[in-house]
Amino acid sequence: MLDISDVLASQQVLGTVPVYLNTPDAIFSQEILQELGQTRLELLEKVKNDDPGASGFLPLLFDAEMDAVSHFLLRVLCCNDGAASIWMIDAEEALLKLRWEQASDEEQCAALKQMNFVPESQGPRSRWVNLLVTGESMPYAVSMPFTDLPPKLLAERRCKLRKGLATVERQDFLPLLCQCFRRHLQTVLQKSGQHVELLLRDSEQLKQTVDHLRPQLEQFLLSSRGDEAGVNLQLSNFQEMYEKSFPPCMQYLVKFQRDGKHLKHLGRKQLRPLLREAGLPLEEALAWWRREFLRDVTVTQESFDSEHAYHIKHAYGLEGKRKPAYGWSCWRTLDQMQFPVPKGPEAHGCPFKSLEEADLRELLRQHGGGDEVLTQEVSPPVGLASEQICCARVFQSRHPGSEFEAMKHPMQFLRRSHAYYAAQLAGEAEASSAAQVQVMKENCVPNPKKPRICRKPLRVAQLDQFDEYFQFKK
Repeated sequence: MLDISDVLASQQVLGTVPVYLNTPDAIFSQEILQELGQTRLELLEKVKNDDPGASGFLPLLFDAEMDAVSHFLLRVLCCNDGAASIWMIDAEEALLKLRWEQASDEEQCAALKQMNFVPESQGPRSRWVNLLVTGESMPYAVSMPFTDLPPKLLAERRCKLRKGLATVERQDFLPLLCQCFRRHLQTVLQKSGQHVELLLRDSEQLKQTVDHLRPQLEQFLLSSRGDEAGVNLQLSNFQEMYEKSFPPCMQYLVKFQRDGKHLKHLGRKQLRPLLREAGLPLEEALAWWRREFLRDVTVTQESFDSEHAYHIKHAYGLEGKRKPAYGWSCWRTLDQMQFPVPKGPEAHGCPFKSLEEADLRELLRQHGGGDEVLTQEVSPPVGLASEQICCARVFQSRHPGSEFEAMKHPMQFLRRSHAYYAAQLAGEAEASSAAQVQVMKENCVPNPKKPRICRKPLRVAQLDQFDEYFQFKK
């Protein structure tokens, strides 16, 4: 993390730890809003990447009002884009950690209390526990239900458990705050995404500001996805990956399409960006969708070209706003406002939520297994849904030896599966190569009965010895 104290002498810059629970009541001109948005985008990108150049953008944080306005402006910019929301949450968390390190005990304590870490008499969930020092503003530890713990603290055994309560000491307060902050920001972004279009329609200046900032955001999103490339999905390996690596939600949608029922709007909206993210080229995507749509006798070549080809190109960023589409996260897929329960001949959303148990079991049994996990009891930790835990268990069942990791996005399942089989192939190739080397070594063992051949140039004395040798043999 950045050491800003070496760059700026004034600790006033990062002296507070805001968690942005309240909307600021301020009025700024459109030009200032654009400047604030650009500055915060640059700041978040540099802080997220541990770039020392972030120090040049820190004056934005001097003024609490400007800081809050720039944060809420980016909420409007990112809330209706899943990839942008993830980027913002990660970047704001990085900035929160930076400010926490520079804040006093009083400010750290105030931030925790804003996120409902309050005395027991004021709240039923978590409570302060002053174990050692009294009279200090910052408690020594906090006690809370162990189910509310960040998974990292629980996995690393950095807390004390007793009768269902976990005691976390002062040095580990930051993960608690980060978990609450991420959860809050994720929730408000999801809710804002449902109303942002109406907001922008009513405010032309705000819409122009958001449109002005979007290209800069897209540049950061493209650069941040360098390590999240697709899995080289092509028509040549589509069937293999469909059976071995596709997550259950993608298998559910593809199977429905192949049964000749063809996906309705929400199903297509869910599957198109996932295939694009997996690496399926546009021309092959058009060919695949054309073939699948024509399974339905009511769809003709002309109707496909006129009704569906445009939306496929739109998902690849070649139509409309020319912005590539990204797959919906598990939380968005489970949201009943985004993906209501399918009715009649429809398929969309998460199959663990949408399908009856018998249909879900049959789907899993036909496509790689994992149906046995449906009988296991699920107690999801805070911040995760039971469907995400079931999906993670299906992954473990299909990929023996893999670590448990709660699923948060379909591409997470697909990328992990692709990496699993790639490592398996690499291991087999390495073992085969080692076996070949061993065989070569065994075949190259020198024969002790075979006379040794001198490969060095012969000296005159050696020539004389050879002459004597041959004379003796004669």
